[in-house]
Amino acid sequence: MTQTLLITIVFATLMIVVAVINRQKCRRLMSDVANMKTHLDNSEHEKELLKSELAHITRQRGVSEATVLSIAGEIARMENNLHHMEDVPGRKQVTKALERMKGVLQAEDYTIVPLLGQPYMAGMMASATFVSDESLEEGASIIQSVQKPQVNYRGRMIQAACITVGQNF
Repeated sequence: MTQTLLITIVFATLMIVVAVINRQKCRRLMSDVANMKTHLDNSEHEKELLKSELAHITRQRGVSEATVLSIAGEIARMENNLHHMEDVPGRKQVTKALERMKGVLQAEDYTIVPLLGQPYMAGMMASATFVSDESLEEGASIIQSVQKPQVNYRGRMIQAACITVGQNF
């Protein structure tokens, strides 16, 4: 993946954010994003400024909980796709971009609990669908995909996860 594709992924995520914010905030944010996009070039310094400016705009506009949950869902979807792409060029850059997006949410006291690839334990606060997976060790249960991530706000869960668990019994 090239840097252009990485930037496209980030801007696609921004457009999802725009879709869930009310009209007035949406117009201002779209204008700000358009202004940032015109000034963007390939330098790392410019990318860091864009990230910082986006975080500032987000805090300034007051992001709703629904917006955060929508962004978290998109992050989970992108992580699911990356999880199944081992040796794809540009994977590292996209992973770093996802980490930066999570960092913006963490700055607002939201945390996306990492579940993908983790062992499943009975009693987890998640809605789980179980599928048979003969490639796992006998008795193992591993979270294979996250449809809805667990999101915490200031340490309290505001959205339970919806996951698919592979198991071999």
